[in-house]
Amino acid sequence: MAYDGSIKTRIHLTQEQLDRVCERHQRFIDGRPGGARANLPFFDLGGLDFSGRNLTGAHLAGAVLRDCNLNRTVLDHADLFGADLRGADLRGARLFRTDLRGANIRHVNMEGAAMVEVDLRDASTVIKSSVGETMVAGFQPGPADLSSARLVNVDMQRAKLTGSFARAADFTNATLSGARLERVDLRDCNFVGADMHGADLTGADLRGASLDGAFLNELDLIHAARTDAEAMAIKELPPLPVENEDETPPPATPEALEELLRQHLLWLGSSGKVGRQLDLGGINLTGADLSGAVLTLARGDKVQMRGANLRGAQLQAAHLDHADLRSADLRGADLRGATLVRAVLIDAQLDGANLSPLAIGATHQIMRVSLVRARLAGASLAEANLSGCDLTGADLSGVNHTGAVLDGAILDGTRLAGD
Repeated sequence: MAYDGSIKTRIHLTQEQLDRVCERHQRFIDGRPGGARANLPFFDLGGLDFSGRNLTGAHLAGAVLRDCNLNRTVLDHADLFGADLRGADLRGARLFRTDLRGANIRHVNMEGAAMVEVDLRDASTVIKSSVGETMVAGFQPGPADLSSARLVNVDMQRAKLTGSFARAADFTNATLSGARLERVDLRDCNFVGADMHGADLTGADLRGASLDGAFLNELDLIHAARTDAEAMAIKELPPLPVENEDETPPPATPEALEELLRQHLLWLGSSGKVGRQLDLGGINLTGADLSGAVLTLARGDKVQMRGANLRGAQLQAAHLDHADLRSADLRGADLRGATLVRAVLIDAQLDGANLSPLAIGATHQIMRVSLVRARLAGASLAEANLSGCDLTGADLSGVNHTGAVLDGAILDGTRLAGD
């Protein structure tokens, strides 16, 4: 079952202390002086009032939030891994891509909440060591538990619930299109009027569930259990595989990185005749110091650069699709013509960065910066040059864009702060 919140020693905050934390977090989101991210893992926050607050990107893993007022609270991209939310009021809350793996949401009222792409998978199938959750004594979150939760009119498009418990939950008129519901305990749930088009119900236990008026194809139910015999067959299936989140190699040594950069400079200076083009794919550069580095035309699909110092770096025409640049320092960096499709730049600092088009002299070609479907929630783009930048489908919620230049930028489907 989900984590029950039982850690003997916890720090408890008063409402006044919490208000100060939330105010500093808002300053952090806005890029104002005196700001600091809300960092409250394992804190006892039971019964406190968070209503209407913007806690985008807050760190609340393992926190006790029982009976809290989270009405209309913005929790986009927040880390609520293993949090205890029993009895909380989350009506109208926003939880876009929020990490709720292993969270306890029993009997929670989430009516009208926006939970697109929320992660409610079984935490016991995940090795999560990046912030030390599994190192804390007594903290052993299991499957997320939504039993008897009120999820009326929620938007859970593409939500991930694999392996979780949701028995007797009320999904009336909920949007679950494209949701992953593999092996979820959905017994006695109410799906009246729910949109379940494209939902994956493989191995889901639907015994006693009401599907009257639900929008789904009968073929979607072929691999779900609706009888005792089918449920017994599902129990015989092998356990869900462990999802190792720590598959990245050890951080690159400064010596190895220096040699790679030297070879790249030779390659650039000789037009490719000597040296070697920099390929960062598969290299772990978490926290690396690359300030002022010449990374022009470098490649790095899925490169790990979380928290890296890239201040003033030259990244013209670099290809960094799917790169992890969370909390990276890119202030003043030259990113003209760079490609960052689906890159993760949550909380990154891009103040004064140049993300305008790059003109190729010989061919007169104009290369736009591509941030298509990139995630920039909570990032700072103050005074950045984003003229002509392609931000199609990008997430800019909570972004500080004071003084940013957006002339000619493509903003189709872009998620902005007030969306």
